[in-house]
Amino acid sequence: MFEEVYEAGHTRLVQQVFLLTACKHRAVHCVGRAFGEARRRWAEVVAAAEPEQWVRARAFELALSPWHRGGPRRAHVWRLPHRRIKVRPADEGQAVLPDHDRLTDRDRALLKALRRLSRPQRRALVLHDGLGLPAAAVAVEVESTVAAAEGRVWTARAALAQWVPDLVGPDPAADGFADRLCALLHRAAVRGAPEPHRPPVPLLRARHGLVNAGRTGAAALLTAAVGGAVVATLAGGGPGELFRQPDPPPPSLCAAVPTLATEPEALLPLLPDGAPSGIQSLWCSPTPGLEPVVVDPPPPRADGPYRPPTGGRAGEALPPPGAVAAGPRGCAPWVLRPCPAEQLEQHSDLHREQG
Repeated sequence: MFEEVYEAGHTRLVQQVFLLTACKHRAVHCVGRAFGEARRRWAEVVAAAEPEQWVRARAFELALSPWHRGGPRRAHVWRLPHRRIKVRPADEGQAVLPDHDRLTDRDRALLKALRRLSRPQRRALVLHDGLGLPAAAVAVEVESTVAAAEGRVWTARAALAQWVPDLVGPDPAADGFADRLCALLHRAAVRGAPEPHRPPVPLLRARHGLVNAGRTGAAALLTAAVGGAVVATLAGGGPGELFRQPDPPPPSLCAAVPTLATEPEALLPLLPDGAPSGIQSLWCSPTPGLEPVVVDPPPPRADGPYRPPTGGRAGEALPPPGAVAAGPRGCAPWVLRPCPAEQLEQHSDLHREQG
């Protein structure tokens, strides 16, 4: 049953949708999607009076969807009036033949005038004057009252009479206006989509299944992402916590100074300005009230792990190794002054003087 309706009504429906869109590829796409939905809901379609009418209504809705570009969505009072469309006279090269499968200038002018109509007016005009449906049937299909459907058709006729009077005539109330317009619409539809591509039923079924599966998967992923964001927010870690960079570690105020006596193989890193690292504040002195002093590093060794300084106080000429040993006994070269050995020697000298 579905195959019969599909084979019999596909070409006819594509030509009817072509009058709404003026694009053959979009008409084929909308009709294919409508037949795919009809096959999935075939029980509901069969229950209707005419299955082809159900498919046509769905195809017209897809063609005039507000998510696609298809002319104005509704008529506006404040819109500036359109100018008359120039229609070239038909020549021998564009003769009216039954087997003529190319649009003429007159057909393009009619399609251009149809595109100027609002979408509700265009749909009502195609259903009433193009397909020959009565006003009551048009009102049922567009879901409006009979008076509203008749008003849309009359407004569309008046607009076409103003824009293309050379084609349809200047008076929409004249006898024969509707018949002339019906013939022009049918001729433009047949020439615009003479033999549309009709995919086989298995391919239509597979394509519609893939589209539905893709939409379902996208909806599931979006739901999971929103749910994860809500859970993360309720748990206390907002979206900003997930993507914020970690805070840098706080700088150390007092840095320990390695000594050659305790760490002979320790590396002596340098500051950006070339000075040796060590105590950076006056509050880091081990002896209260005494200003800490960082001595110069020992001379670099050729076979050692030390890096020679490049500038600053540490880059000055250093005394020879023998001169370093002339300092107080028991004090390593990389210690704070006064060191414990110096303090002990000072106390000994003080006791010696008092004695």
